[in-house]
Amino acid sequence: MVHKTPSLVFLLLIFMLVAACNSKEPVIHSEAKTAVETKQASKQTTEKAAAEPPHFYGGWYCPDNILVFPAVDIKKLSEVPVVRDRLPTQEETREGKSLIYIDPARHPTAKPLAMPLPRLARYYSEFTKKNELVVVIQAVKIDQDSIVGFRFLNGGNGSSWLKEVTFVSEEEQQKLGSTPFVDDGVVISAYPKVIWEVITDSTYAKTLGAMFDKHAYIKSEWKKGAEVHFKYEPDKTVSTGIITAIWKNLYIQIDYDFDGYHYVEKILLLGNKKEKYTKLQLTAGPYGADYVAQQLVWHNWLNKVKELSEQKMKLENYFGIGDVLWE
Repeated sequence: MVHKTPSLVFLLLIFMLVAACNSKEPVIHSEAKTAVETKQASKQTTEKAAAEPPHFYGGWYCPDNILVFPAVDIKKLSEVPVVRDRLPTQEETREGKSLIYIDPARHPTAKPLAMPLPRLARYYSEFTKKNELVVVIQAVKIDQDSIVGFRFLNGGNGSSWLKEVTFVSEEEQQKLGSTPFVDDGVVISAYPKVIWEVITDSTYAKTLGAMFDKHAYIKSEWKKGAEVHFKYEPDKTVSTGIITAIWKNLYIQIDYDFDGYHYVEKILLLGNKKEKYTKLQLTAGPYGADYVAQQLVWHNWLNKVKELSEQKMKLENYFGIGDVLWE
C-alpha cells in the first residue's frame, strides 16, 4: 500500500460551512494551506472485519453536510449528479458532482474505476453502528489505492476504501422502493446557542412535542450515545432512538431502528455571525405513505423552534451581548 502526501483539493464548501466533519487523517486543503486534524471514523462493511489503515485521499465522515449533499430518494437515483469515465475538475468537486480532486501533475497514473455511477451501496458506519445506504458518486484508483466518494442516502457525504462498500443489486434496489425524506429549513434571528437550548432544554419539550401530538414530548440527556425517548404524557414511551453524533450548538443526529428499518433525524445549525441569524436545517426519514403529513408536522416544528428562540433572545436580553454566544 502506497502512502504519499497528495496535492488534493477537497470540496471547499464542506470545510467552509461544516467544521464538524471527521476524517481518518489530517486533510490538506491546498488552497487554504491548512491542515484539518480529525478522527478515524470508518470501518469495514461487516462488524467482524478487521479495520483498514487510513488513506490520504479523504476518509471523510460528514453526515452533517446536508445542505451541500441533501438526502436522496432511491427512485430518483439517476438524477444524482456525477462525473463519469474521467477524473473530475476542481470546479466539479466544488459543485458537489464529485468529492476528490486529484492533481494530474502529482498523480499522473490516477484514473477513474470503470463502473456505472451513481450506484447504491452499503457502508458500515462506526458512528451509527449500522450498514448504511450510500450513493457512490466517485470511484478512483490512485497509485495502488482504490477509493470511493459517496453521499449518505439520508444526507451528508463520506469517502472510504472501495473494499469498505458493498454494492446493492438492482433487484434489491427495486425492492427498497421509494425513500422520501423531509428536507426543510428556517432562518431564525437568534444565536445557535439559544436555538440549541430551545431544542434540548426540557423546559420547551412539551411545547415542541405538541407539534407532533397534543400529549407528546421528547426526553433525552442530549449527549453522544444517549437514548432519545419519544413519549406521551404522563410517561409512555412510544419509540426510542440513539444519538449517534452530536456537536454542541451545531449538529444532532438521532438514529432509530424499527425492526431493521433505519430512520434518522438530522438537525443542523449554521450561524451567520456577521448578520446575527442562524439557518436551522432538518432532514428526517425516510417516510412511507405519511410523507406529506410528516412534511407539515416538521414544518410546524421548525417554525415553533423559531418562535421560541426569537422570544428567548428578547426576553433574556441576548441582543447586544456580542460574540460570546457564538462560542
